[in-house]
Amino acid sequence: MIKIREFSFKFVGIMNKKQYFFSFVLATMSFIAARSLQKVGVENYYVKKASNFQKEDGYFDLIHPNSVQTLPMGVQPFSDITLLDSTHLIGLDPQSGSLFVYDMNANSVAPFLPWEFGSRICNISTVDSTLLLVDDAKHIHFLSSPYDSSSLTTLNLENELFEATSVCVHQESHRLYMIAANEERTEGYSNSSVYAYNLNQHKLNSQPLFSISAEDVESFAIQNNLIIPHTDLGVMVDSNQTMDFIPSAIAVHPKTNEIYVLSQSDRSLVVFNQFGEIVNFTSLDKTTFSNPSAMTFKKNGDLVITDGNLMNPTVIQVKWNKLFQSKAGHGLIFGR
Repeated sequence: MIKIREFSFKFVGIMNKKQYFFSFVLATMSFIAARSLQKVGVENYYVKKASNFQKEDGYFDLIHPNSVQTLPMGVQPFSDITLLDSTHLIGLDPQSGSLFVYDMNANSVAPFLPWEFGSRICNISTVDSTLLLVDDAKHIHFLSSPYDSSSLTTLNLENELFEATSVCVHQESHRLYMIAANEERTEGYSNSSVYAYNLNQHKLNSQPLFSISAEDVESFAIQNNLIIPHTDLGVMVDSNQTMDFIPSAIAVHPKTNEIYVLSQSDRSLVVFNQFGEIVNFTSLDKTTFSNPSAMTFKKNGDLVITDGNLMNPTVIQVKWNKLFQSKAGHGLIFGR
């Protein structure tokens, strides 16, 4: 009787351990499944949301901008810009990291911030009336009206290896798009990535939103009979020469939700949809855009580009021409 009872206790003890083990395994699997479903849910939510972003048909005539203004004498070209309102532009001096407010109607420039951040500002953008400032110490500063030190909030970027060359805010998804600085080259072509920083969660997604390949840009231009840098009627002068598309500025069009990426090195502009697919490309005329350095959009869709020519720094405005009817329901871009 005693032996049977001892055996029963041992058996119950073994069963309890096994049940605990299996319960632990099931709990772990449930947690992993829940996280996977959560991730898939977030991705599906974005895909569904991005598929329904508004898309207004229209085009830009980049050959005939509606305004080309030379900055006042003594003002250095801006390396980055963002709109404070419909008439005032915030420009970044790349040498000092200082911010200036530029009145596009009066063509006047004045210092914007009377106090120092302690680190050099590299990129700027806006969300509603709040300025977003990214510095070289990998901080994101949120500066709201009245734009003094009391209205400043500072957060660290989670990925310490990440460094941005340009940023912009996508209002619809409330995310900050950032182009990574650590580009790679494949067979002579540059490659870089666009990352998304969730402004609601204050979190940088570790995976890129999409990648930018100069080879893909070149292929798109050739397939669509578009003139590309170092070309003559769409034919490469040197078959060994590759397109030098290096992203230097990014902005989201408020009327189409398409992502515009500018390459200062070869004066070209590429348009992506929200899934990273190329939808258009153009080379900028070197007479007007000799050294395009930064860009942003007005709320009405107008494009604003700054030219970094040291002898003649300019602010160029190109009107967004809305199409009420277009062939096959697709708007024209760049006059095509």
